[in-house]
Amino acid sequence: MTNDYPAEFRELALFLENIRPFSDLSRSQLLDCCRKLESTYHRSRKSSEHEEEILDYDNPTLFIVRAGIFDVRSADGELIDRVAEGGFFGFISLLTGKSTDHKLHVVEDGLLLRLNQVEFKKLRSSSINFDQYFNQAFAQRLKVGLKRRKENQALATRVSSIMSASFISTSPQTPIAQAAKAMTEHNIASIGICDGAGALLGIFTDKDCRSRVVAQSRSTDQPLSSVMSSNPIVIEHDSMIHEATILMMRHRVKHLPVIKDGKPIGMITLSDIIRLHRSDPVLLIDEINKATSVPELVEISKKFPELLLHLIQQDVRADDLGRVLTSLTGSLTRQLVRLGQEKFGPEPVPFVWMAFGSQGRQDQSAKSDQDNGLLLSDHTQPEHQDYFKSLAEFVNHGLDACGYVYCPGDIMAKNDRWRLPLHQWKSTFEEWIHTPTQKALMHCNIFFDMRAIYASDGADGLFEALQGHVSEIAKESQIFLALLTDNALTLKPPLGIVRDFVLETSGDKRDTFDIKLKGIMPITEIVRIHALAHGVNAVNTNARIDALMNAGNITSIDAKNLKDALEFISHQRLIHQGRLLEKGLKADNNVNPKDQSHLVNQQLKDAFKVVRESQKGLKQKFQSGLL
Repeated sequence: MTNDYPAEFRELALFLENIRPFSDLSRSQLLDCCRKLESTYHRSRKSSEHEEEILDYDNPTLFIVRAGIFDVRSADGELIDRVAEGGFFGFISLLTGKSTDHKLHVVEDGLLLRLNQVEFKKLRSSSINFDQYFNQAFAQRLKVGLKRRKENQALATRVSSIMSASFISTSPQTPIAQAAKAMTEHNIASIGICDGAGALLGIFTDKDCRSRVVAQSRSTDQPLSSVMSSNPIVIEHDSMIHEATILMMRHRVKHLPVIKDGKPIGMITLSDIIRLHRSDPVLLIDEINKATSVPELVEISKKFPELLLHLIQQDVRADDLGRVLTSLTGSLTRQLVRLGQEKFGPEPVPFVWMAFGSQGRQDQSAKSDQDNGLLLSDHTQPEHQDYFKSLAEFVNHGLDACGYVYCPGDIMAKNDRWRLPLHQWKSTFEEWIHTPTQKALMHCNIFFDMRAIYASDGADGLFEALQGHVSEIAKESQIFLALLTDNALTLKPPLGIVRDFVLETSGDKRDTFDIKLKGIMPITEIVRIHALAHGVNAVNTNARIDALMNAGNITSIDAKNLKDALEFISHQRLIHQGRLLEKGLKADNNVNPKDQSHLVNQQLKDAFKVVRESQKGLKQKFQSGLL
């Protein structure tokens, strides 16, 4: 940076120059930011101790404290953050797009600088470091907030959502040895003892085996009735987790049979409760960032399915869940890149690790493979390729070990075709757009949803140069957009002529339809084509819809219908995958309508009708006059 600024902005620019992430901006970016900032003065209300000033702006805003001290409080008065000179608040709403009811209390007279939503987005899109800084700040805020929310989370979670999927039981006449063998086979630490009618008489635990059998030299041929814990403490299936915790603490037990209608249906243990609190994306990301080897990352990634199932059971929105899973994948990728840099040494030229497809769109689910590539500086030389090939293979192999299987089409950075300097990436996209073959159109469905995951030192602007170039040339090619539309229209929603769904008629997918292929992907492609046609750089499908609506490219009604349809279809996909994960099966996208209620199927049909109508609109807009 330099202090050679125009006089009217010098003081403000020098102030921002010492604050991250503004210190990472170029001189021109910083000056442009200074021009767009507005300032407001706020006076403390010391005469009225409980009075708070409420900042009520129509749009989300980034607030930068130029002077003074401010408290950000929740609607019920809980202190969320205290911010002094050089601090920020308001970025949570900017990142999530959700309004808050937070209040601002002026502790000490001060001056606030305000950056509106449009300018904030511009800075995020023009600077990877700026964008990553606020994403990391958001994660840190979540981590701090997690400590305050843990108790509330436990209050909102029911015992039935985390208990064991089945209740293993036996009769009181069963020999101790036989019961111990059953516990070993099922990998459980306790077993229920029930009478012939299924009523619970007692439980037998590992602790009982140690203290009542081994320690007292009892014969293992004796019946369980002689050593079981009779009339055990139980808990109802609809009780809250905190109630289970209190019962365990009060009675000093670690196993609680779960009862419904007087019969045991499961078991909850102290380990289940501990696991509940560990299944949090922020804590997992923290573990990832501290990992020092690939085996450590593999062990951490084994917790992802448990987190996914927990989020599905908590009825988290599909869009939010996709962002959570993609955040985990991004953190895992970045840590693998860092480990690779430690292994192979510093990179010879700046580079960007790019993700395509679902990771690029931030809508990953339980069934995701790899789609990635390396964007290299144009200063790269042939002798640099060995370094980047080794780095790419290390990261791709690491991701595969962590459960992100190799791309069937080999669209991965370890493939020499997808490890290119900037000018070659530009040429590749130009060739796809200007002379689109069928294979090129297939690639477009993956590569045009790209996002920078990791940028090395000196790589600022590299990804933006590629994204901007692609955006400019794509919107000018009407033939290319028409061919993309033709491709997109082959993905038809599974709606029958009268009322039934169109289902697979043979094989192991018989009587099902692929909810991703027939419902989610058509919406993704419809929105992508509109985004390419209008030069929208957003990659997430919902963000693209918002950008198109705000620019007047689609109506607010069409935007709402598309977003509602996407959320509902995606949510049903998650519910389906959650059912499979609960049974210990592999997640897929093949939904059987018989597994769902009549109401859900009717709502799915309504959502598919939105897709069908949107496809008709796409055909009319981009293919009229070309057929």
